[in-house]
Amino acid sequence: MSTATAPKLLKARQRHTRWFAALLVLAILFSRGMMPPDGFWVELLQWVGYALVIACVLGRSYCSAFIGGIKNEGVMRMGPYGVVRNPLYVFSFLGVVGIGLQSGSILVAALLVATFMAYYTAVVAKEEAFLENKFGDEYRQYKAEVPRWLPALSKWREPEEMLTRPRFIRQTMMDAAVFFVALPAFETLEVLHAHGIIPTLLTLP
Repeated sequence: MSTATAPKLLKARQRHTRWFAALLVLAILFSRGMMPPDGFWVELLQWVGYALVIACVLGRSYCSAFIGGIKNEGVMRMGPYGVVRNPLYVFSFLGVVGIGLQSGSILVAALLVATFMAYYTAVVAKEEAFLENKFGDEYRQYKAEVPRWLPALSKWREPEEMLTRPRFIRQTMMDAAVFFVALPAFETLEVLHAHGIIPTLLTLP
């Protein structure tokens, strides 16, 4: 696998994510949840979802401080990259679960989780094959010692200082901030449905 594969993988992942987001928006646009939008359980789901989105944005921003200085230049084993091999995706998963809960529909949340796991399991496999080809034994040892998805917090190590790139951190923060759009979007959509401005074609559990 050539070095040029890395940006190709990134662009393909971004393109597929946008396509899926567009399809999801279209599906949710004309549907409503079965539970009352102002009921206790919907409110609880939305607050838990918002907490997960906050964790996602903060976590992805923190991860970028570690990987921003050496992305595709070495194997990072400090901080979040010392406890799990794909911390950016782990925090993105929290954000996806959060968005699903903010929708007020367990079905939407389940579909988001299932789609994320199916797609990103394949993406991670390709990315890890690229990294193993590039870094050889160093990355193979890293794979053997650090789990792919479930963090091993006992392995946490944090350096006193390190090289990073502010532009990369800023870009990651801006990308992650999109997760915050979900809750006001769902709230606006509920108002539009309630006033009949957008028709409800499907009711979701």
